[in-house]
This record gives sequence, C-alpha cells and structure tokens, in this order.
Amino acid sequence: MKRMLLAVLFGAMMLLAGCTLQSESLYALPERSPTYRELEKAVQTAKGSASYSAPVSGTNRSAIQQQDLDGDGVNEFLVFCKIDGVRPLRVLIFHGIEERYELMCTLESDGTAFDSVQYAQIDGQPGQEILISRRIGEQVQPFLSVYTMNGKNARELLSSAYTAYSVVDLDRNLRSDLFVLRANPGGPCAYAELYRFQDGELRKDPEASLSTAADSVKRLLTGNVAKDVPAVFVASTYDERNLITDVFILKDRSFVNITQNAESGQSAQTVRNYYVYSTDIDNDGLIELPNTIELPAVEGDPQSDGQYRIVWYNLNPNGACIDKISTYHNYSEGWFLYLPEEWFSSLRVTKHISDTLTGTELFRLEQDGTHTSLVTIYAFSGEQAPALSEQDGRVLLTQRGKVYYSALISEASGLTLEMLRDRFSFISPDLFPDNG
Repeated sequence: MKRMLLAVLFGAMMLLAGCTLQSESLYALPERSPTYRELEKAVQTAKGSASYSAPVSGTNRSAIQQQDLDGDGVNEFLVFCKIDGVRPLRVLIFHGIEERYELMCTLESDGTAFDSVQYAQIDGQPGQEILISRRIGEQVQPFLSVYTMNGKNARELLSSAYTAYSVVDLDRNLRSDLFVLRANPGGPCAYAELYRFQDGELRKDPEASLSTAADSVKRLLTGNVAKDVPAVFVASTYDERNLITDVFILKDRSFVNITQNAESGQSAQTVRNYYVYSTDIDNDGLIELPNTIELPAVEGDPQSDGQYRIVWYNLNPNGACIDKISTYHNYSEGWFLYLPEEWFSSLRVTKHISDTLTGTELFRLEQDGTHTSLVTIYAFSGEQAPALSEQDGRVLLTQRGKVYYSALISEASGLTLEMLRDRFSFISPDLFPDNG
C-alpha cells in the first residue's frame, strides 16, 4: 500500500517537474527528483503513525489528491489519513514553496471513514472549497463539512448531518449552492435544505419537504426544469412497485418543491409504476420526467403483458405538465425507440423467443382483433451475428461492441431504415433500474 501511494506522489511530481523518459532508458527506474523527495519527507513527517485513508465513494478516491485551493495557480496536496484516538480522521494540506513543501493546516474530525470528497467554487473567491463527507457509524447519518482556505488556515463553513447532497447553482449567480437532504425524526417525510453563500457565510433557506422518508431516496439529478430554471430532481421509492419524483427550485426567491400538493404533502402527479428515471431524453437542455402508460396485453399472448409506453414531459415553474415525446424502452437489451405519434392509440408490444433468435415486435392492434406489424428489432451476438442480422428481410440498424442490432421494418410503419436509425438509441447506464 505504501509503495502504491508513493507512486501516486511520484507520478504527480513528475508532471509538476516536467520529468520525461528517453527511449534508451525506457526500462530504467526514473530518478526521484529533489521536489519529490521534499514532498515525501514532508508527508511522512506530518503523517507520523497515521495510516492512509482514502475516501470510499465518489469520483475522488485517492488518499493523496491535488487541488488549487487558494487560487494562486499552484495545486495544494491533500493527504487523507486516520489515527487512533480522538478525532481520528485527518486531512493534511501541503503547499509548495519553490522546491519545498510545508504543511499549511490539518483538518481534524470524528468518524470511521471518509465517505467522499468534492471541490467546488462556493464563496466567489479564487480557489476551490473542500466538501468532505464522513461516515460516523451504524444507524447514524453521515456528516458533511465544507471548508474554505483563508491564507494558510482552513475555515469551516458548514458541518451538517445528511442523507444525500448535491452541488448545484440554483440561484444562477455562478457560485455553487449545496442541496442537502436530511431525515426528519419528528415525521415520516424527509426534508431538503438549500445553503447559499451570503455575507461571508453559508446560509440556509427555509427548508422544503420531501414526499417520502430519507431512506427511500434512490437518485438525485440536477438540471434545468425549464429554460434558465435549474432544479434538483429527487427520485424515491413510493412503494414496492412505484417511484415518485420531487422537484426543487428557487421560485420568487423561495426554495420550494414545485411538485408537492399542499394538502397531501406528496408529489402525486409524479408517481409512476415503473422504475425509469428523469433525464434529458430529447437533448433539448431540459430534464424530462417520465409518465408510464401500460399497454394492454393481447389475449393469449403472455409475452405482451407488462409492456409500457413512456410519455416524457416537462414541468413549468408552477408545476404544470407539458408532454414532449413518447418512447418504448427495452431494458433487457439496452435500447429504446422514439415513437411516432400515430402509433400511440393502438400500440402493442410482444416478444418472439425461439431457439435461434429473440425479437421485440411493435405492432398495431386493429379493430377486428388482428394485428399489423410495424417493426421488429433483434439483437445478435456471436460469430454468426453479422450474417443473422441481415437474413430473412432484416436490415442492420447499428453495431455496439460485438452486438449487432437489426430490424424487420413493415411498410405499415411509415418508416425507412434511416428514419428508424434516427429513432433508435441506447439507454444510458445510469438510467437502468438496477442502478437506483
């Protein structure tokens, strides 16, 4: 472990010092620079008997990280470690002076582990603030602490228990705000807090209620709910089969949940009986919410049961819904189709499964009970995939890795191959139900 972490330090210092390897010495171990040795010495002296303790989640998981905290154009080094005793979690912050490194300050805190660390521009001054979340113990909410550098010292702007948080600029002032979800010991529903930097402090807006308990939250997403209206979308489990989404914005300078009914305290209009999450499905810069419509099963065809059309809609700042587009999502094969409007009223979906191939057929149910095929989509893998994808009237839609996607297109669909390709897309990995 020690060698690995020293290698991280060495690699970082090579970049800073401009070290290069010549081709004739490609297999020789590079000589450690004086700057590297100074940093290693400073870290070992300050760390003492403490052990390295890297954050366990998030995108910044190294025990040694670099970030320009004070805005002078030179990265500071942050070393995450843990000791035995009181306030065991330590962050050692080092600043470079010419070819030397000195310990600027040490952040000490309680907890069993660093959960995550982020960096964000919060106070509007040069440099980045540090957001550190810490695990405290079993059945205890983790803690979030926010620090800003003041010369060689760090000042704590916030320390708060939380169940989930996100960095977002809801007031559009080019500074990051903190959206924090917290459990409510006095009631069944969690609540959301918004912290904004004002008059030298992180100040909290009046809190807004969530529709569910804190442990029901599955996913936080930030994006625009309407043009120039940033929002936080919180998807939670409503019951065993349903999801519910709360949408939080700043409206008339007040922090509000625009989906929540004042009488019921819940965002009933966003309940859906299918695990699919909000996203910018049409790439217009706005986040769409899904409304699922179960398609009627065809008598005698069990494969047509449990199929859905998804209607995607925007919310305006007053909470009104604006329908945008409809899709059919095939999660088992990882793709979806943007559906033509003329298919909506009589669309049905079934699966064709045999020993040699599996296809997903979208068809129109006629008034006399017969059905008219619109398009059937297949996914092939293996050595025979290229050939199978273009047999028996099928045409190749696209290829992803070693999987070939092909289609059997009916004239009744009104689609050409190019039109179908434009409507065919892959599901983003973070939108799969199992990802929560």
